[in-house]
Amino acid sequence: MDKEKALNKIKKCLALSKSANEHEAAQALKQAQALMKQYGINEQDIELSAIQETEGLACAQTLPQWQGYLAGVVARSFGVCSYVDYAFNPKKMKVEGRLKFYGMNPRNELAEYAYQVLLRQLKAARADYIKTQLARVRLAKNKTMRADEFCLGWIAVVSKKVDVFANGERETELLELWKENKGLTTSKLKLSKGKSLRDRVNGWEKGQEAALNHAMNSTENQKLEDKS
Repeated sequence: MDKEKALNKIKKCLALSKSANEHEAAQALKQAQALMKQYGINEQDIELSAIQETEGLACAQTLPQWQGYLAGVVARSFGVCSYVDYAFNPKKMKVEGRLKFYGMNPRNELAEYAYQVLLRQLKAARADYIKTQLARVRLAKNKTMRADEFCLGWIAVVSKKVDVFANGERETELLELWKENKGLTTSKLKLSKGKSLRDRVNGWEKGQEAALNHAMNSTENQKLEDKS
C-alpha cells in the first residue's frame, strides 16, 4: 500500500470512528492511528488531502492577460485558486500548458466548469467584436490589443456581479501550504492601464449580457447536460 492509498484508508477509518456503535468507532480510530504511525501521516496531511486540483484545460504556454484575469475572477468566486501547469507532450514534441483549479472539492471542479462556460461566451463576444468593430484595423497586433481591451472590460463587469467566496482562516492556510508543497509561485496580475478606453467600455457594455446564472450556479446535472 502506498502513502496515497493509506491516506484514503485513514480517512475512511476516521469517518467510521464517528459511528454510533462505540466498539466499531474505537476499532476504526485505532486502525487509523496505526496507519498514520506506519506511513508517517499526520493530521495536517489529512487536511491537505481535502485540497484537490482539476485535470486542467489546455491553454497557451503564455496565458493571455485577459484569460488569466477571468480565471482569477472565477477562482475567487468559488474560494479556490488557479495556475498554469506545464508538461512536455512527446507526441507533439513540445511543452503544453494546462490551466488548473485547486481547492476544496467539488468547488475546484465547479470553478473549472464555470470558467469554461464564461470563456466560451467571451470568446464568442471577442470574435464578433473583431468582425464587426475591428474589421478596418490593419495591423494584426493593434487588432489583438484592442480585442484584449474589450475582453478586460467584459470581465470587469463579471467581477462586479459575482460574490467572492470567503474561505475560513484554516482553509486559506491549507491552500497556501498546498501551493508551497507544489512549488508554485504567485505573481500578481497587473492589468494594463487601458490603451484603448473605447474598446474597454464596449467590452463593459457587452459584458452586461453575460449569462452568469448558468456559469456561477452550475451543478453536476448542468455539467452533464452541457456535455450531452
